[in-house]
Amino acid sequence: MEKKKISERKVIEYTAGLVVATGLIRIFAYATGTVLFYLAFAPFLIYRLVSTFRQRNSEKSSVHFYRLIVMVIMIITIVLNAAGWQEADFFLIFLLMVDYLLVLNRRF
Repeated sequence: MEKKKISERKVIEYTAGLVVATGLIRIFAYATGTVLFYLAFAPFLIYRLVSTFRQRNSEKSSVHFYRLIVMVIMIITIVLNAAGWQEADFFLIFLLMVDYLLVLNRRF
């Protein structure tokens, strides 16, 4: 049986949907919504980490390098936000948008 490959665009759109849902939850329960907001990025980051490790030995393009930088900055930002050293929730959404544009264009 053949494995179906999940589209990168679909993963980003799914993550954006989760971010919107957690934003609605955050209106009514701020603490719960904040935790769920950071967890909403988990599917995207897991998918990117797995695809990065699978593409280690293959040919690398500049888009893969920029997407790796975006992923690392996202992880650092989530850790800093969770530790309470910075408040930059919008920055995570901005990085998700940048990665989406890199996926759509496939060139930089």
